[in-house]
Amino acid sequence: MEKKKFRINFFDIVIAVVIIAVAGGIYFFTNKEKVVETKKLVYTFELNSLPEGFTENIKVGDKLTDGVKNYNMGTVIAVEKTDYTVLSTDYETNTIRENVVPGKERAVVTVEANVTETGADYKVDGSFLVKTGLEVNVHGPGYAGSGYIISMER
Repeated sequence: MEKKKFRINFFDIVIAVVIIAVAGGIYFFTNKEKVVETKKLVYTFELNSLPEGFTENIKVGDKLTDGVKNYNMGTVIAVEKTDYTVLSTDYETNTIRENVVPGKERAVVTVEANVTETGADYKVDGSFLVKTGLEVNVHGPGYAGSGYIISMER
């Protein structure tokens, strides 16, 4: 019994070209770079219960990253040092007082970032979510801290 020899004919070539064209089209349309419109967002967060003198480590121009997932958070454009205060109850006068904690300070840091807007969410580089009241863990060059976002300005 003699083996048949496989020969490529015209229809085999047409089918191969069609398969390659379809695969190329699928790749082209699924891997197209999406143009995402970004906007400038300025937001402010506070870092609480910092050791005295800690705020001097935070400099304008520092690039900040999220301390949990290492996302970009933006660039520091302003830093303000204030006293760290806590609310406590004065049982003699039955009032709530704001008391300064000695040896501690609060840093109010203003950050500028390019964000994408999706619905009600703003995300820095499409990753770090910025919302008022959100807890943040911040990592800068030589320092880290945690606090809350207290304001946003578009």
